[in-house]
Amino acid sequence: LVDCGEDIASSLNRENIKKVENLFITHWHPDHTYGLRPLLESYFDFRTEKATSTIQLYLPKKVYEQLNEHLNILEHLENNYGVVKVNFIEDGESIEFGSIKVTAVGFNGKDSETFGYLFEENEKRVLYTPCDTISFEREGDFKDLDLLINECGLFEEIGNEILFPDLMARLKNMGPKKTILTHIEEIEVNIFGEEYLQKMKKDYSDINFEFSHDGLKINI
Repeated sequence: LVDCGEDIASSLNRENIKKVENLFITHWHPDHTYGLRPLLESYFDFRTEKATSTIQLYLPKKVYEQLNEHLNILEHLENNYGVVKVNFIEDGESIEFGSIKVTAVGFNGKDSETFGYLFEENEKRVLYTPCDTISFEREGDFKDLDLLINECGLFEEIGNEILFPDLMARLKNMGPKKTILTHIEEIEVNIFGEEYLQKMKKDYSDINFEFSHDGLKINI
């Protein structure tokens, strides 16, 4: 599992996922982390006061420190409940799970506040960068991806966020074989309408991308 928003229980139940063994966090923001408490505590049996399982949690130390400033629960859940084991993974470091290798990707190097994760198996490469990609400075490092899962970008300029046309220019430069756009802002869909998403696909028909939806399954 990558990231853990407030609705994580509904998402896991919908997909009939009954156990999470490994969890990666990209950054501290609430929509990516505030489901940690209910997820982790679901592996604690209050009758026996023992953990039924321990989730291996992977995140960079800087992200861990920022998360503790806003949601200071991990140390308690690790030391007193035993439902989580915190593991630090920094930019460029990898973890292997059988034939799958997962590498942390700092958006602007080792001092990044936002990370993505590169998944590799059988020469297939998938980069997951779901949010705050306006700070992503690694385009030249990832030009042979089989799949890029990336935030959608905004359709109008609001604050310090990447705009959809700028993202399209980035995709042309990186040239992934396919891109899935996620983190689609509900308020923008309500304003522009779903038909606008289809218009964007026509306007940028030279780029192989599609908009994600809940429960989307991808074959690579």
